[in-house]
Amino acid sequence: MNNNTETNRGERRPSRRSRRSKRSRTISNTHPKDQVLRVCALSGTSEVGRNCNFIEYGGDILVIDAGFSFPGQELYGIDYLIPNISYLKKNKHRVKGLLITHGHLDHTGAIQYIMEDLGNPTIYAGTFANALIKDKLKETKIHGKTKHVNVHRNTKIKLGVFDVTFIGVTHSIPNAFSIFIESPGGNVFFSGDYKIDMEPENELQTDYKALEALRGRVDLALMESTNPDVEGKAKSATEIAGNIETIIKAHNGRVVIAMFSSILSRLYSVIKIAEKQKKKVFVSGRSLNTALRIAREHRYISFPDGLILQDNKVSRYPDDQVLFICTGSQGERYSALNRISLGEHKHFKIRSGDLVMLSASEIPTNVGQIEKMTDRLIKQGADILQNDTESIHESGHALKMDMKIMYDMVRPKEVLPIHGSLTMRYKNRKNYISWGADPEKVHLTDDGQVWELRNGRWKKAEQVESKPILIDGLGVGDIGDVVLKDREQLAEYGMVTVMLNLSSKNQHLIGNPKFVSRGFVYVKTSTDLFKQMENIVLDIHKAWLKKGDAEKVHNTKLLLDNIEKDLSSFIYKKTEREPMILPVII
Repeated sequence: MNNNTETNRGERRPSRRSRRSKRSRTISNTHPKDQVLRVCALSGTSEVGRNCNFIEYGGDILVIDAGFSFPGQELYGIDYLIPNISYLKKNKHRVKGLLITHGHLDHTGAIQYIMEDLGNPTIYAGTFANALIKDKLKETKIHGKTKHVNVHRNTKIKLGVFDVTFIGVTHSIPNAFSIFIESPGGNVFFSGDYKIDMEPENELQTDYKALEALRGRVDLALMESTNPDVEGKAKSATEIAGNIETIIKAHNGRVVIAMFSSILSRLYSVIKIAEKQKKKVFVSGRSLNTALRIAREHRYISFPDGLILQDNKVSRYPDDQVLFICTGSQGERYSALNRISLGEHKHFKIRSGDLVMLSASEIPTNVGQIEKMTDRLIKQGADILQNDTESIHESGHALKMDMKIMYDMVRPKEVLPIHGSLTMRYKNRKNYISWGADPEKVHLTDDGQVWELRNGRWKKAEQVESKPILIDGLGVGDIGDVVLKDREQLAEYGMVTVMLNLSSKNQHLIGNPKFVSRGFVYVKTSTDLFKQMENIVLDIHKAWLKKGDAEKVHNTKLLLDNIEKDLSSFIYKKTEREPMILPVII
């Protein structure tokens, strides 16, 4: 794949006249609304994550990014949330490609779940992002069915009526792009995730000239809004690497560094520091090992053989030679660092004098679990360094000054802040207005809100389905509201099982009802409560049996429903708690 317009090898490129004729025929056969440029942030405007957008014109659709997000505590048992592509699924015959800004999972994590419903369009992504996506797809049934095209800085591609240009930006991962899309109905710019870093570690600088060349040509810019109220500009990866090296050099014992596996620039920096300081690197965590393997295969990271070793060899080396890199900066339950804190890691135990560096920002919802983890590490003798006390992490996202620099380069006619909660996007809107944007031309949107360019202005159109699809271990979208409410009830109040042994001959009770409590109250210390519950069940059964004998039909479902209803009411009156009641006939 070169940086010129993509054509299929072996096929003769049609003449300009025939291309115009073909385009005219295509547009004339579509509905009138298809000749209006339409843009939708399908998801990613209610949170940081689950990024997915689409643009359509003339019967053609392009999808930009397909990420997932992690659930909040209220979504019990859910692994991920992915974009709702109901609209795109109904129009999959129109989807000309899936464009990826970069390889982080909040922009790529949903691909394995939605590709078939999209009609398996070609994925256009940077080399590293495509490698990560392919590795992830090996675990799925669509492995081998997807087509991938590697793009580079200033790659230009013709997809249906759209002309697409990929523009290199600095983020925290190789091959990050802004995307500029031209159409007969207008032009749209997607900033992607970016920052202004004049000294990146293993990335090229943002292509400032290419961005400045867009000035006056962008009808709408969809701009990320991660740090709208953080003054200044993002720190350079080189500066942070220098801080980390100073700390490592001054420490005589073992050093543990926890980081996001997706921040490849940090992984690169730490490996280079280890090589310079004559230390051995031990990597623990599946995602880190995968990222390292792919990065080395594609020459984004190089290191001599013997520098990086398996974590089961860490005990063979003196403390001052050990640099242990692991996952777990957010205190995730099964991450390497959390397992170390719990004493569950097979090969690494904390000793007095160990230095543990959390080289990541704390996600607000994770603060509690991070603190519990660091408490355990401190009790075991570790010295803890976090970004709030030492500058050992830099954001891969633009700060306020970076955002202004991007805006001044592109100078779009209208702006749609995306990639963040409403509060974040609201603050970003105020930024753009303070930088000279017309307040009527900076729009706040919602997931699924379609915008149309009519008479030179962007207006709201219809709202498409955008309620996130839930993923758990059983599959895609198979978790309904009832299941989630059941999980919440179990988590909050526990469960009481009522076991009834009924005679198959006359439906009389054999023995008394038996109760099993899980997460509600302890049966042996609540004998009075359970005795009253037993009497309620006996009364319900007696009334049910009398009614069934008279009607000569014993409806066991009615019996179980009555027990559940009456016990629930009784328990709430007595305890103000609502455990799940599960009556069963044994």
